[in-house]
Amino acid sequence: MKKGFTLAEVLITLGIIGVVAAMTLPALVNKTQNQELVTSFKKVYSELSQVYMKIKADNGGTFEGLCKSEADYTALFAKYMKKVKVCDVGTTLGKCWAKDWYYTNGSKVTSSESQSSSLILPSGTSMMFYFMSESCDSATELKEPIGCGRIRVDLNGIKKPNVVGRDIFDFYITKDAFIARGSEKTIANMTADWGRAAYILQNGKMDY
Repeated sequence: MKKGFTLAEVLITLGIIGVVAAMTLPALVNKTQNQELVTSFKKVYSELSQVYMKIKADNGGTFEGLCKSEADYTALFAKYMKKVKVCDVGTTLGKCWAKDWYYTNGSKVTSSESQSSSLILPSGTSMMFYFMSESCDSATELKEPIGCGRIRVDLNGIKKPNVVGRDIFDFYITKDAFIARGSEKTIANMTADWGRAAYILQNGKMDY
């Protein structure tokens, strides 16, 4: 006589497998999504850094005097990046940037993105530009008066999660370098939402 499993035993086994899957699957999915965002982050950072260096080299090694507004920055970077889509001031929200976006604690970010111009890369990454100083001597959010402008990036555009520190990050155009918010020259701490760009560059992962 052949031995086999009873229906009850099979159902119990399937139930256990289901419980284990329900407990581990969300963590696995989150880890995979985080890794995809980190890969995208590194690619965008590399591309922006290269564009920064090219613009600087083409203009006598400086950003001083190049831009007088957000629109100037958008036009300048669009010239150096391939197949980008431009959103002018007043058309950004809902078209090039999510209407609602949040901090990691779930609170909604209050900002004036409708007053910024932006670009969308072929990958779907959205970028908004902020003018700081034509002479690159702004100290806003920086420890030294070296700021020219700021770039805010949403790695996957209007797609979720639209959360600062997960798919939304800040970078600064300074007279000396292209730097991530949260680095030592900025006032943001890399353990805070707005400082996560520096955290990822330093640690190579999104484990927070």
